[in-house]
Amino acid sequence: MHMTLSDLKSRKHEPISLVKIVSMEGRYYMVRFDKGGSGYVLVNDQDKVMLFSGASAAREAMRDFIVSDFDLIPPTGTDEMIGMPDSSSEPMRAQF
Repeated sequence: MHMTLSDLKSRKHEPISLVKIVSMEGRYYMVRFDKGGSGYVLVNDQDKVMLFSGASAAREAMRDFIVSDFDLIPPTGTDEMIGMPDSSSEPMRAQF
């Protein structure tokens, strides 16, 4: 599901259990988060995924909310290899 920053601000009192800052090709970062048992992607008012120029900028966007935990999910080398089959393994995560 998608949620805009303004929608998230209207539900500011509800805690976020986990924010996942996901590296997109090592250049941009997007925010995924878990709230009330559902997973969301942070989008702009045009319903496009919000991209941040750095992991710190993505974390800063979430600073006004009650967040239990932050994870940074960097890209893996196999994500960029051509012809690699999808893997069921979990991506690497680092607390941030």
